[in-house]
Amino acid sequence: MLNKILQSLYEADIRIVTGTPDGWIVPLIDALANDDRFQYIPAAREEECFGIASGAVMAGKKAMVMVQNSGFLNSVGCYATLCQKYQTPFVVLIAHRGGINDSNSYDPNKFRAFEAVTHGMNIFVHNARWEDLPAILPKAYARSIGAGEPTFVTVTEAPPT
Repeated sequence: MLNKILQSLYEADIRIVTGTPDGWIVPLIDALANDDRFQYIPAAREEECFGIASGAVMAGKKAMVMVQNSGFLNSVGCYATLCQKYQTPFVVLIAHRGGINDSNSYDPNKFRAFEAVTHGMNIFVHNARWEDLPAILPKAYARSIGAGEPTFVTVTEAPPT
């Protein structure tokens, strides 16, 4: 599955990926970091990811951000004043923790807060399964170009092993 995701990103010409680790996305981070076709830029904090991706877009590159839902919540100010204001198109892949498929008992508040904030900010969010990401991520990028804004894709369960 990871190879299919990487191939779909490559075919969509998405070469710059940035993110912060979450247990659900670490395998994808590792795969991207070890694939010479991509430049994976690790960030210390989630709002840095939105700055990196916006800068890449402004330089004419295609980019993707990978964070956990609570990481996006940490980044709302940067997102609103940079990504929304300057209408930077890229994909945001979010580990949407705290739902029914998450075994961590401490994550439900993250789920509810993310839902409320993205709804309140009128952010387009598409929920996908890991196995559907090879088809969904290029469509999400195309949507971000057409809409002139980032497109959020969430996964609400751990990747298949």
